[in-house]
Amino acid sequence: MKNLLANFKKSNFKYLNVNEDDDSSVLFTKEDGVSLIPDEKSTFFCDPNGKKNRANAVFMYSELEGDFIVRAHVDHDFIYTGDAAGIMMRIDDENWAKLGFEKSETGTHSLISSITHDGWSDRAIGETYQWDNVRLYFVRKGNTFGMYYSADDKHKRLVRYFRFNAPEKIQVGMMAQSPNGEGDAVMNFYTFEVEHISVESIEAGALDNYS
Repeated sequence: MKNLLANFKKSNFKYLNVNEDDDSSVLFTKEDGVSLIPDEKSTFFCDPNGKKNRANAVFMYSELEGDFIVRAHVDHDFIYTGDAAGIMMRIDDENWAKLGFEKSETGTHSLISSITHDGWSDRAIGETYQWDNVRLYFVRKGNTFGMYYSADDKHKRLVRYFRFNAPEKIQVGMMAQSPNGEGDAVMNFYTFEVEHISVESIEAGALDNYS
């Protein structure tokens, strides 16, 4: 897999909700990665009740075409409820999907997934995760997608398997949110790797032999 954060150059990515002339939302790390600092009260979520619709979190992305596997190694300090570092794929202002390593309402580390279609989001709270860092995976095969996580890059657990009628080329990248924060939460991405490959299956266990 190609690590897009190795020898990092800010110009190699495109950005949403980041002023490209202002480095305040992007910091360099010592591990050839980046740290993203989302603005206060920022997220990507269109509440089903229509009361809280926001798409103002940091999104740093590349445009990927065809089938792929994306892997990101992330951590953060879990300061505020809803703080999350994750992978997101985006089509336009009303259609996206994200997988985040998030501080849940109960204070635990959780894997959260959310799909937004035609301007309405859902939110699925995954299992509690005991470690402070995680590898996240986002897989595309045609119009089917899978979200996984792993503690060791060997055993990948399926979080979500879904269909999304997406164009051949979509935006895929690193998402940093802090819906209850004050602008001081830092999300660390140590790697962001991409491989253009078509997996045989996206179902549970399909990535266990992939490294």
